[in-house]
Amino acid sequence: MDSLFTLQYTCLLVFAMLMLQLLVSRLYHNTTTPQYEKSRLLLAATTLILVVHYALQISLELRANDDNVGTVFNMLFYPIADFFLASSIVQIQTSRKTMRRYAIVGSLACLAIIGIFAFGWYTSGSMALGQTRRVMYIMFTLTMIYFVASPIIIIRRTYQRISNETGGDISTYGRYTLASYLLLCMLSLTLIFAITWLPALFVVGPLLLFTMFLFISSFVALGFNMAPVEDVLTDDDNCNTSSDYCDDFANDDPATISEGQIERISNILERWVTDGGFRDSSANIGKLAQQTGVSRIRLSQYFDQYLNSTFRIWLSGIRFAEAQRLVKAHPEYNNDTISVYCGFSSRSQLYKIFNDNTGMSPREWREMQG
Repeated sequence: MDSLFTLQYTCLLVFAMLMLQLLVSRLYHNTTTPQYEKSRLLLAATTLILVVHYALQISLELRANDDNVGTVFNMLFYPIADFFLASSIVQIQTSRKTMRRYAIVGSLACLAIIGIFAFGWYTSGSMALGQTRRVMYIMFTLTMIYFVASPIIIIRRTYQRISNETGGDISTYGRYTLASYLLLCMLSLTLIFAITWLPALFVVGPLLLFTMFLFISSFVALGFNMAPVEDVLTDDDNCNTSSDYCDDFANDDPATISEGQIERISNILERWVTDGGFRDSSANIGKLAQQTGVSRIRLSQYFDQYLNSTFRIWLSGIRFAEAQRLVKAHPEYNNDTISVYCGFSSRSQLYKIFNDNTGMSPREWREMQG
């Protein structure tokens, strides 16, 4: 059992360090969103639950003394930890309404597992639970599948929306989303079966530690680039009526967009571009709706039905045209200056848009024009 103690002790130390990383990273994130900070707390709670779990396993020698008791103890703690972990993903990638619904269902599932454990311990007089252990395992399996499948569905549904309605560089968000996929799939394929067979834990344990490290590292990196998505995943569709651009669409038919509406929106957006709104690197369709007074639904209809495009493609075209003008007219400007002036969040985004549209770097394109 020395190897079991080593594995449990390693898990305890790693999760303790990950919790410390989450708490310390707060000192380096100057600007984040309420969604992100709630997710940070949920992730810290996940690591804390796992630290307590492994500390109890080691101090009480539960798995070492009785394999069945160790299995029951895992089924009691892992769903709660997985609930907090999945909630941190849902929190940062969806609206408050969806998060509230997910939290209610998840809480009831965890309470059901705790109730089965309490009933089994009371009737059998042992933490091994006797026959009730099978019922608990079935509930544990269903709960873990729910905690894994639901965030994946939400991620797939919202990532495309973020891609279409955000104008900034979302590569960091993409890496975080990929890490979420990886972590959840690892959990679904391993924990359900590994807790019942001790040798499997020695294979699954290190893999989960590595995946958890990857996920939390991606989460910390995401904190430095949260601005582009903060107004996209909201339930609200209200415009800022004090905006200089504000135009009243409240009485319009929500199902269609008329020629008059198209003309009004075109004029409003043209003024927004003339005033340099595209230079805001954190611009997204939510901010655009607040600044122009046109609802997000109307803007989406305009881009989709009239321009046959998306907000992201439209804004990228405006920024690219401005970048071309600056590159040609001001050869003394470096790429960092042009990136900032045109609203690109990084120099790499400027390089990417030039390569996608011309197959050349900004310098190569300037030389060809000269």
